[in-house]
Amino acid sequence: MTLFEVYKQSLKQLQNPDIEEINIRIILCEINSLKSMSDFYIKKDEEIRDLPRFQSFFNRYLKGEPVQYILGKTTFYNNEFVVDKRVLIPRQESEEVVDYAIKKAHQVFGSKTIDVADVCSGSGIMGISLKKNLNVNKLYFSDISKDALDVCKKNCNNLKVNADFYNGDSLDELIKNNVRIDLLISNPPYILRKEKLDNSVLDYEPHIALFSDEDFSIYKKIIVNLHKVAKETLLAVFEIGTYSRPKLEEIIHESIPNAEYEFIKDINGKERILSIILK
Repeated sequence: MTLFEVYKQSLKQLQNPDIEEINIRIILCEINSLKSMSDFYIKKDEEIRDLPRFQSFFNRYLKGEPVQYILGKTTFYNNEFVVDKRVLIPRQESEEVVDYAIKKAHQVFGSKTIDVADVCSGSGIMGISLKKNLNVNKLYFSDISKDALDVCKKNCNNLKVNADFYNGDSLDELIKNNVRIDLLISNPPYILRKEKLDNSVLDYEPHIALFSDEDFSIYKKIIVNLHKVAKETLLAVFEIGTYSRPKLEEIIHESIPNAEYEFIKDINGKERILSIILK
């Protein structure tokens, strides 16, 4: 069978073919080692190389497993990352957070060499992306999940990024090891249990990296201790969720009242980024 024949046949089994068809193309590109969607259309009449492998992947997809976990990888900020069930699947919104952090770092630090920490790092996509796009000297990763750090280490090895890794809660291990940084980036768990999520997220992605309590206590643990890891000036950039702002403002006012901060909306108009400058 040709790629296009398999593609057309697979569409008939999808509940929402107009939305889901791109995932079939992604799987087919992987099977035939095609580098882009353009290649798929150019080579659509090429014979599929491994139909049983495609069928195995497609059956997993029909059961709800995200295509990123099926393939074991995803693209984020122009780099390919390993992902599996030990870490969250990177979202477009996180690319906006990284993009903001890069631009803000240029404003705050100019061309200065900086030290960076990615806290609640998961697969390491944010810290690695900053390393690739800023003048970074030391890079630190911290996560409470050893499994997530193992994925992070693999991504660092694959992308030739040197870093130090700490397995611990929030800033605890960084503080214990007297780490001092200029820039902190973090995507803590921020989804509340009352929020509705797709089954593909609930059934496959790690809940420890998804869900927060109503007080957003993980953010508080980080924010109240920022001064303990700060150099002269610290820029802290957080990814946040829909219901986060009131509690986060309360935490800032109580713990670091003299800090500069702002909330930034994403492309969909939702507050997605909290930026704090501590001097």
